[in-house]
Amino acid sequence: METLKEHRDLLEVAEFFFDDGKLIQAISYATASLDLTISFAKGIILELQPNEASSLEEFDGFIVQDEFGKQKVNVQVSQELQKMQEILLCYAIQIDYENYLRYRNWVGYALITGANTPEEKVQLSLDINNIEQDQARAALDYCQQLVKKIENKIDKFQMGFI
Repeated sequence: METLKEHRDLLEVAEFFFDDGKLIQAISYATASLDLTISFAKGIILELQPNEASSLEEFDGFIVQDEFGKQKVNVQVSQELQKMQEILLCYAIQIDYENYLRYRNWVGYALITGANTPEEKVQLSLDINNIEQDQARAALDYCQQLVKKIENKIDKFQMGFI
């Protein structure tokens, strides 16, 4: 599946960081791989295409009208819709949502910053500190297993009905 090669490459970079003892960067890259894979799966399985003008770093907002009739962007509505889409995707591909939510509450999401140095190119949305090697290994394993499971579900979903 050529379109997911970038996601697997991020997992390989995560392993290199882990081997070098850069645990936060390892978790960041593994999470970025998971985020991109989930985004891709939403497009294939739920037929939800991302806004071409948006990226992982920014959230689109809905235009809402306040009590005074003034229109404004409400990012919270967009974020809640994204959560609902993730819940639906987890259900559709049979991911344990409780474990997934626990991981997200601990790590957050990956932000692709566009920085030139690999250590700063991908960062986590939440600030995590004092990571031990076994925690980092568990995070990498979790992301790798989930990415593989999602890829397998995408493959099955794209197969014909024959």
